Amino acid sequence: MYKLQWLKIDVNLFANRKILILLKEPDGDTYIRVWIQLLIIAMECNKEGNLVIGENKPMTIEYFSKIMGKSFEKMEEIIKKFLELEMIILANEVYKIKNWNKYQSIETYEKYKEQGRLRQQRYREKLKSRNGKSNVTVTLCNGEEENKENKRKEVRKEEENTNGFRKYEM
Repeated sequence: MYKLQWLKIDVNLFANRKILILLKEPDGDTYIRVWIQLLIIAMECNKEGNLVIGENKPMTIEYFSKIMGKSFEKMEEIIKKFLELEMIILANEVYKIKNWNKYQSIETYEKYKEQGRLRQQRYREKLKSRNGKSNVTVTLCNGEEENKENKRKEVRKEEENTNGFRKYEM
């Protein structure tokens, strides 16, 4: 399953005949808001447009009314209108957004995701071939660092004269 954090809405949403019909209804703006909320709930459910709670428990009109803060009667009226316009369907007691994949273009999303992965892979190979090595840096372990520090101290001692001062020449 995919996990998207965005909702695709067509710029011609308000030119859609079904949306125009809904806007002519009393409280038409409420119908549109509920429609968008149903799309978002379907995204959260992540079940290919099915409106469910948890794994398999279907959402009911009562759940919709509680989630959206509408009366049961108003929510029932709105859902009935969506069913009439075939915006949602009821199959096996589960409400589902009709043509879910048309709305969200999951195939296109997967295609872009794969293209990005391949582009990144080519970029890393290009860096590796250009440098002759990978772009990963290796950190020395503590033992090697301590050895380097000890060698520096020995060199300093050799450069110092007997009274502890370094010899500088001008």
